Amino acid sequence: MNIILIGNELVEKQKQLSKVGASEDGWCIYYIDENSEKWILEYPNSEYHGGGAPQLRLIQKFPWE
Repeated sequence: MNIILIGNELVEKQKQLSKVGASEDGWCIYYIDENSEKWILEYPNSEYHGGGAPQLRLIQKFPWE
């Protein structure tokens, strides 16, 4: 289960998601889709201005689970 979406794929998938939370610092946003799959929007390139390009990654559990 290593699905990572970027660019247009990220944008299209994000339209199908419902936000369920965010990290305290706001850099990670947690979503769930119509199939109850859990996703995280994150900025993995923190060395770049603004965190670089975002990615949407399928995860097994939210951090609070």
